Amino acid sequence: MDSVFRKSSDKYIIEEIASVLDRHSIIYKTVDNEKDFDPSFSTNQLRVVYQILIADDDFMIANKALSDYYANEIDIHEDYYLFEYSDDELKDIIFKKDEWNEFDYEAAKRILKQRGENISDEEIDVIDGKRLNSLRNDYENLKEVKNYVILGYIFAIIGCILSLVWGLLIFVSFGIAIAIIKLKKQLPNGERIYYFNERDRKHGQRILWLSITFTVFWMTIFITRI
Repeated sequence: MDSVFRKSSDKYIIEEIASVLDRHSIIYKTVDNEKDFDPSFSTNQLRVVYQILIADDDFMIANKALSDYYANEIDIHEDYYLFEYSDDELKDIIFKKDEWNEFDYEAAKRILKQRGENISDEEIDVIDGKRLNSLRNDYENLKEVKNYVILGYIFAIIGCILSLVWGLLIFVSFGIAIAIIKLKKQLPNGERIYYFNERDRKHGQRILWLSITFTVFWMTIFITRI
């Protein structure tokens, strides 16, 4: 199965990554939404996004190839903005590698090394493992998830009444429930896991059943009163 290896709004970055994959005989394909983008609309919020997809089994070797390439190729100018970052902020870049581009990641390591903070390959492996565990088990915004689940219960119970104002509201709780149960995310190593943890997916199942039950309940009341 192919998964998104890298994505960027900068076509040059994607082409550079593709050249690295070519050198290591890693099969890939590129996709973009360029044909859907119309720059003639000044208020167009859609950005062109370029993606590289590779086989899940190739993620480890592709990540290593890309890391080696940027580690050897980067040339950091003295006025580069990362020099203003503290050691802790640079270490945060290394921990959250998936949120930064390869250049900044390697630049952060090099700047730390210049400051006497040399991070070994073994330590990088440990850091990467901790990041994967964090992405598997923790939410980026726990409060937002809790509010989403609560909203699902609210619409499951009173969705039919609210739908008298706007008919489509009757389907909101169903949409929320299915999203909680089915939504997945991709980890930096290509692994795909459920976005919501097992406990919250059970909430999703309850919301779905409540939605069905209360939809039947409210519709029965409406019909019998006609």
